[in-house]
Parts: sequence; structure tokens; C-alpha cells
Amino acid sequence: MEAFFRDIIKKVISNYPLEVKGSTLKFIEGKKTEWSVDTNIGEVRLKNVLGDDKVINFKIHAVDFLRNNGVYTPEILTTKLGEGFVRIEDNNFIVFESVDGRVPNYEIEDDMIIMINGIASLHNVSNGFDFSDGQNPSLVSDWKNDIQNKYSKLILWKEQRNKIKDLNEVDELFLKYVNSFLKQCETSLAIVSNPHFEEWKEEARDTNTLSYQNFEEKNLAIGEDGNLYLLDMSLLAVDLPISDIRKILNIVMTKQDGWKLRLMEKMMRSYQAINPLKFGQLQLLKADLLFPHLFYDTFSAIYEQKEASDRIEAKQISKMKKIITTEFSKEKVVHAFFYENKMKE
Repeated sequence: MEAFFRDIIKKVISNYPLEVKGSTLKFIEGKKTEWSVDTNIGEVRLKNVLGDDKVINFKIHAVDFLRNNGVYTPEILTTKLGEGFVRIEDNNFIVFESVDGRVPNYEIEDDMIIMINGIASLHNVSNGFDFSDGQNPSLVSDWKNDIQNKYSKLILWKEQRNKIKDLNEVDELFLKYVNSFLKQCETSLAIVSNPHFEEWKEEARDTNTLSYQNFEEKNLAIGEDGNLYLLDMSLLAVDLPISDIRKILNIVMTKQDGWKLRLMEKMMRSYQAINPLKFGQLQLLKADLLFPHLFYDTFSAIYEQKEASDRIEAKQISKMKKIITTEFSKEKVVHAFFYENKMKE
């Protein structure tokens, strides 16, 4: 298999003004479709990317736009013919520069501020992003339906579990807490049922804000210059900026063993200083934060993927309990944050 990949990579690199040095070829840790290649200009990264030509060109165009406007992300190298990617044997590959840096630590406050500032910069500079080829992989239109569908599934799973006589530990855990989280869902849905929701959504969509979405630690780096580098643009799309903010806060607060009001305030102040959200956008953020995404995702992985819940290991149960604890701590903090900052419905 390694020989196969080595041959493919040589074919890809031959399209670039590069020369492979030696025989070193490394998978990037944690990434199945990305390799490190030593060349005459130093280490470069090679990635197998999914999508048709329009999708790939959109992402290349977006990366160039972001780099030209002060967002830190690796440069995508161009081929000898000036193209941004290469197709070999029905697979598409891009080559980009390597970045020296360290993985952000979600438990260190300074790192969290660097991260939220980097994402705020991405959102800010991409306001009014120009789609030169007309390709717009927007996610905005599905947001309200998404949380409504998730709410319906939680109700369905509850009804299904209530019909089971011999419940396992996972089902007992779900039924113990689902009613509380259904109430959180209803609070979230009440906000998006506001008559101004469509107006808020259209206002946000009209900005054409780019959303990163990809917050696994391996996809971010704090460079030697102290800036946040966005390493993987595979999920880059147009979406409400609140989607990124919610994901970051969920990750950070999970690492904190619960939601912390002062930390949320500090991170949001940093974000707002770079990319101020309008009132409507903040209301959408509140709705998205209040929805129990982590609780839903945890049980969706079992009930939707048909994973045998009676074979879940003790350490997985422990992780599920931690997520539930984090979700329970959130509602009070979110309400307090919006109240203290005069962001009422």
C-alpha cells in the first residue's frame, strides 16, 4: 500500500515545480488522506480532497482570499500550469506549505483567546466574500430545520426507549435526562420562532461569511508568530458565524468541566472587538447555544448509527455522563451572559 501511495504522490509532485528529496513519505498523524513530503523547498503537505471541480475551486479561491486579507492559513501551491489542484486516477490532490506551530491547548485561556480571535478575523474579512465562479456552498438555509429535526428525533428516541422493557445503561441514561433537554430545545425553538427570525437570517446570509467548522485540535496550530493558523479547509463553507462560535464554546467548556460565565464573557468580548455581531445575530447565537447539540450528538452516534448500545464500554459511559454534566451547566450561564450584556429577546 505504501508503494502505491508513493507512486501516486510522485505523479502529483511531478506536476509542480518541485523535486522530491529522498524517500521519506509520512502520513500526517490523525489524518488518513494527508502526507508530508520532503522537497527541494522544504516540507510540503499533500492532501487528497473530495468534491467536484467547482467545490475544490471555491475552497482554493476562498483560501487565497483569506490569505490576502490577513487570515493565517497555509498557502496552496500552484502547478507548473498555474492550477490549484491535480487529478490523478480519479482522485484530486492539493499541495500546500507546511506550518511550524503547536496544537492549541483548550484548557489554557491565552490559547482560547488566540483561537477565538483567529476565527473572528476569518468571519470579519470574509464579510461580502465574492463568489467569482458562482459556486456558493451555503449552509444557512438548513439551520432552523436542522434543530427542529433534531428535536423531533429526540422525541422519537424517547418514545422508542419507553417501549423497551429491559433497558440497558445507555437507554437509562438517555431517559433520565431527555425531558430536561427537550425543554432546552423548546427554549431554543421559541427564539427561532420569533417573527424577526427570517429577517435576522437573511441579514446574516447577505454578508456571505465564511465558516471554518473544523475545530479538531489537529486542524489548528498556533504559529511561532503567535497567530492562529487554520490548517484544513475541507469543511469551509458559507454559514452563519454563530455556528463556529457555538462549536468553539462547546469544545472549550467541555474541557473546563462545565460552562464558566466569566470565561464566556472574555472570549465573546474578544470576538466582538474584531467582528461585532448585530442584535439579530446574537439572538440566533443564543438559540444555537441553548440547543443541546452535544447531548443530541452523543446519542445520535448510537441510535442513528445503529451501534449496539449494550456493548458500550464503561469509559464511554463516563464520557457521556461528562457531556451531560457540561450540557446541564450551560443553560444558566448562557441566560446570564445575555442578561448581563443586555442581549434580551
